[in-house]
Amino acid sequence: MAKTLTIAGVNYLPYYKTDSAVIKETLRKTNVMNLEIVTKGIANAPQEGAEIIFKDGSRFLFAGFISRVQPEEYGKGSLFTFAVEASDYSYIFNSKIARRAYTNQTLNYIVTNLMGEYVAASYGFDLTNVATGPTIDTVSFDHISMKACLDKLAKLTGYVWWVDYELKLYFKTQTATAAPENFTDAGTNLDSLNISYDTSQVRNSVIVIGNTDGVGSLASISEHNEGDGTTRSWELEEKPHAVVSISLNAVNGQFSLDVNERDTDIYVYSFSGKSFRQTDAQTTPIVGADIDIVYYPRIPIVQQLTDPASIAFFAALDGGDGIYEYTIKDNSIGSLEEAQERAMQEIAEFSMPLVDGKITTRSGLLASPTNVFKPGQYITITSATQGLSSATTFLIQEMTIKVLDGSSTEYLYMIRFGGKIVGIQEFLENLASQQAEGVDASTQAEIVTIEHVTDTLQFQDAVVPASASIQTPPFKYTSGSPLGKWNLSEWA
Repeated sequence: MAKTLTIAGVNYLPYYKTDSAVIKETLRKTNVMNLEIVTKGIANAPQEGAEIIFKDGSRFLFAGFISRVQPEEYGKGSLFTFAVEASDYSYIFNSKIARRAYTNQTLNYIVTNLMGEYVAASYGFDLTNVATGPTIDTVSFDHISMKACLDKLAKLTGYVWWVDYELKLYFKTQTATAAPENFTDAGTNLDSLNISYDTSQVRNSVIVIGNTDGVGSLASISEHNEGDGTTRSWELEEKPHAVVSISLNAVNGQFSLDVNERDTDIYVYSFSGKSFRQTDAQTTPIVGADIDIVYYPRIPIVQQLTDPASIAFFAALDGGDGIYEYTIKDNSIGSLEEAQERAMQEIAEFSMPLVDGKITTRSGLLASPTNVFKPGQYITITSATQGLSSATTFLIQEMTIKVLDGSSTEYLYMIRFGGKIVGIQEFLENLASQQAEGVDASTQAEIVTIEHVTDTLQFQDAVVPASASIQTPPFKYTSGSPLGKWNLSEWA
């Protein structure tokens, strides 16, 4: 098949340096291609921001926008080499800033609305592959990039998103797609296999701390204080979310927040602290007086989740307690449910030792040269020499593809895979369990927006009335008509 390379719609294949194209595709990140362009003049220099499409027949090798061009000159302008770096189409999402909040809307509605508001239709993104998805109770995007918006929605729903080389935006459940081939010690379809084990990121006891203001408790509490003849303010055990009543000797008194104090209030309670007090006009409670308050406290948004299986595994491994603690502080988490979901995702990803593996192979070694490996596929490996005596499944995290140009194009695949040590059944079950339904993303937030207002200023020449008189300077303080004004005239 014949290769084609276009930049801004112009054929650049004649300027392409053979064997220079290297494509890196990474799970949940922007794909990047590096190649070199050689020209005999500066006129054909590739431009940053231009669209680039690289194909082998009908197969898209890469498509996106040029993000960087590094020129190098030889022979005083007789030859130029341009090191070109290009990013896939999702690169444009980094420069589009969203400021929007949604309530009780589906994933599809939110994604479609965000794309319509902040990404120009002229880019040509196809949204037909955005799934309806779960209904999200509330979610806000406060001046963050479109990429950050899509990442947040992915974390909340368990869905995954990507943009392919034909400008199609996908937002779907995590499906278990097998790699086109598996690898074993006895197989002949690989050049090399290397596996290392990493326990540095293990997290089997996760604490998530959300919004510092917490959430209101569903159960009220009461506290009793006794007058001493001098005290007019009292500390509470918890920060109040809402006060039910404040009474002196069983007689309820009017109250409000200290920031909303009224003349008729007897008590006020703190907006930001843990106290309440009498207003200035009230008489100090005498010794032995009963001061009672009933209120709903604020519950800190704190959730802890542990993985007993992981703890037992590491306790047996290192002889200790087997606990690997990790704390997440995220002020944007506005509910206990969201904090729990965040902890569950962390446990699911990091509770067991992580494997970092690399496979090198070539299209000529595969059962079919058209087999294509992609990040997000799962790959099964059986290698006693690498400590995997039984079939173990991992997720492909990153692909580096080097285009080997010759009489027939060959592809060198460098596959980086990783994840926990699990079998195929557990892998599929874990993948399915990561999908969330009806997620409450956060409390409704107020989003600051900028409205564009056009000011109009008109100028008009005025006609001097016939009755006006023309005065000729100089003007003097003590004589003449009209008399001069201070600091604007001179002495007579």
